[in-house]
Amino acid sequence: MSKRDSIIIHHSATKDSGTVSWGAIRRYHVETCGWRDIGYNYGVELVGDNYEILVGRFEDEVGAHTKGWNQRSIGICVVGDFDASPPPIKQINLTAELVQYLMRTYDIKAHEVKGHREADRRGAYPKKSCPGKSFDMEKFRERIG
Repeated sequence: MSKRDSIIIHHSATKDSGTVSWGAIRRYHVETCGWRDIGYNYGVELVGDNYEILVGRFEDEVGAHTKGWNQRSIGICVVGDFDASPPPIKQINLTAELVQYLMRTYDIKAHEVKGHREADRRGAYPKKSCPGKSFDMEKFRERIG
């Protein structure tokens, strides 16, 4: 296992219905993609009336979220579709707390926290928007820095 030196932020690109869809993402990754587990290490999702941090792959396991970065990064999926509107402030707050904890734990600097679109090396067309067009990564890095 190589050292973790970056954090990659994703969005699920699905509407957060207020019920746990983490299981649906896990089923998709396992049953449709053929992976052994969900690709992310963490998720942040609305469960009932509160946002919660959900565990995916353990931190000492290689993720399956960003080609070329999985060996060295921790993947966080912020559940929701942030192409049309930004994530709710409570969800951003909890995501920021999780990222700051991981930054302290792994000595990761704010400039090494990237949106999936910033780390995608596949040259996808059209270029990925993940974690969404309305998820301001610069503002998020300022907040966690």
